Amino acid sequence: MRWHYRDPLLVWLMPAAYGLHLLEEWFGGFPEWPVVFGRNPLPRDAFVLINAIALTAMLLAARAAVRRETHGWMAVAIATILLTNGLAHILASLATATYCPGLFTGVVLYLPLGNLALLRAWEQAGPSFSRGVWTGLALHALVAAVALLLTRPG
Repeated sequence: MRWHYRDPLLVWLMPAAYGLHLLEEWFGGFPEWPVVFGRNPLPRDAFVLINAIALTAMLLAARAAVRRETHGWMAVAIATILLTNGLAHILASLATATYCPGLFTGVVLYLPLGNLALLRAWEQAGPSFSRGVWTGLALHALVAAVALLLTRPG
């Protein structure tokens, strides 16, 4: 069946989408965007560090996921992170009636890739599906919490 949730093309498209998403966020001014919520800007060096760590982890997880079935849950985690982040950009844009930098790639790349991988994994991954979803949600929450700490007012 085409588009197995661990299909190398599908899995490697997700870190590529992340790279494009980072470019949109960087040039769109995402580090400065938290002021819309009355928060301080995210320091650009912190944005780079957070995303360098996340991209490295995503590349390692993608490599592991395509190589071994037992690591397939990592592809599910990546897809969950993409889907969650895409939805977060939509909600943030709606809540503020502004463009949240990252919205375009969140909608055009993250939602389709995340949905496709998760729909396939739902059918194919077995018990590792929930492990991947919970890991993805926890990692996205961790990054969001770090960003909130770094942008707190005062």
